[in-house]
Amino acid sequence: MRGKYWPVSLTVVFIILGLLLSLQFRTQRLLASSLEAQKTEDLVAMWKNLSSKRSQLQGEIAQLQQQLFTLKAGSGQDSDAETALEKELARLQISTGLAPVKGPGITVTITGDAPLLYEDLVDIVNELWASGAEAIAINDHRIGAFNAIADKEEGSRVYITVDGQKLLYPIVIKAIGDPHTLEKGLTFTGGLIENLNNLFNIYPDIKKEQDLQLPGTSLPRWQYAKPLPPDKQAPKQSQAK
Repeated sequence: MRGKYWPVSLTVVFIILGLLLSLQFRTQRLLASSLEAQKTEDLVAMWKNLSSKRSQLQGEIAQLQQQLFTLKAGSGQDSDAETALEKELARLQISTGLAPVKGPGITVTITGDAPLLYEDLVDIVNELWASGAEAIAINDHRIGAFNAIADKEEGSRVYITVDGQKLLYPIVIKAIGDPHTLEKGLTFTGGLIENLNNLFNIYPDIKKEQDLQLPGTSLPRWQYAKPLPPDKQAPKQSQAK
């Protein structure tokens, strides 16, 4: 009975592999559409972040291809194959933000009297990623490669938005990771928080937490990008030593 689920499991792996390949393309398009509105410092940080994510995705794809090979080789052992697939799916759900997560980390709270701009919020998120954050949420909006942080004008007021939804104060950023490392990544001398304090009178309240809970999110609906079958993919080029 368990053997009949094998084609379904293999199809799921193909779909995830295609999503990972198209993730890089969509992220680059979103980045290019907003470059003109970014500060030089933001462009540098975004470029480094994109390069890091691209390398990470290439590693993810290589691991999936190896996993797929392993599943094919062990297709006669359905129980082991399904267990391996379930573990891989759980890992990918966490890394893409689809699954809710919990763990230690920090919260960064910014009150409504702070002259915060969306660029400042982007800077904080990028600094948290660079400091080793494994998952981030802003006012319970899970932040990943598909989310857009921007602003929106309504009359004389300007709101910061995540994916077009207004953020209401206080703005609370939750980041899961090593609490000490995340805090130091924001508060070291001459760092981001010190600049926000001295230049813009923005004083975020940073607290270490031992039990944060972050919600999951959903993937966008794909209209044009389709998964490329593995037999049609270009072979991975080996790097020159």
